[in-house]
Amino acid sequence: MVQRRERDGVIVLDLNGKILGGEDSEDLKNEIDWAVDEGVPSVLLDLGGVPWMNSSGLGILLSGFLRLKEKGGVLKFLRVQPRVKEILVTTKLIQVLEVFDDEEEAVRSFPAGGNRSAPRT
Repeated sequence: MVQRRERDGVIVLDLNGKILGGEDSEDLKNEIDWAVDEGVPSVLLDLGGVPWMNSSGLGILLSGFLRLKEKGGVLKFLRVQPRVKEILVTTKLIQVLEVFDDEEEAVRSFPAGGNRSAPRT
């Protein structure tokens, strides 16, 4: 469900499948925990392969966003699918979260050097 890769100092997590909480979302939780524990400051979630999420899935994403922010990191979102974007609009989270359609633009939006420029805690 989750593939981790690095691009220009930014950790990109490619997600595939529905995010509904429970056992299916353990990989995502583990990757976010890893990023928080390692002090990774720049994380981009690619939701291009996520057709749907429920409130539990949204809670996982929001929790990761807040935990990374608390540690001085930033979590941004890429390729949010229409049904998922609808949830973000309805909950008004679209006004708080940074969402991009283009990976290049998203990676450039992080501080120069991605992981090299932000503090590790």
